[in-house]
Amino acid sequence: MQVCWEKFARYFEVELKEVKLREGYYVMDPEKAAEMVDENTICVAAILGSTLNGEFEDVKMLNDLLTAKNAETGCAPPPISGV
Repeated sequence: MQVCWEKFARYFEVELKEVKLREGYYVMDPEKAAEMVDENTICVAAILGSTLNGEFEDVKMLNDLLTAKNAETGCAPPPISGV
């Protein structure tokens, strides 16, 4: 988690949802992230180059999952920020 998102959530008093990492998988799981999105979600942030191992998060898959969720629910997908 980039510290800028924690500061944003604190300063603007919004709920911060984080996809927890698991052993052996050190980037955000796009499927878990998409499951956490609801009608109150204002942004989804993906990290382009983890400081732990340099690995990129799958932004394309995340976008595809959010687009499919939008088609099912009718809610507009939140913007995706590649940090």
